Amino acid sequence: MPTVTVANASVSRDDAMEAVRQQLGGDYQVKPGGNADVFSVQRGTLSGAKVHIRPDAGATTFHVHGTGIIIGRIINEFGIARKVASAIGKTSLGQS
Repeated sequence: MPTVTVANASVSRDDAMEAVRQQLGGDYQVKPGGNADVFSVQRGTLSGAKVHIRPDAGATTFHVHGTGIIIGRIINEFGIARKVASAIGKTSLGQS
């Protein structure tokens, strides 16, 4: 599970989603999840990742998981989940 920490404790889900959209482009669908600290990223039917947002002391941590069933989940952990984590790391979210 890729994890990224940014030096900003007040990153909202909407800000994170928009930043990921800008980094990844139109080939990826970024949608809100079931609660205020989760969103998902998909590229096609079988390629997806779920992002969990956790505020820490002075920072925000993003845990990115590949989605799918067994083999698909493993492939997505090494594919799209890493790509999403890399995109989060390249954003300006760490600047307050």
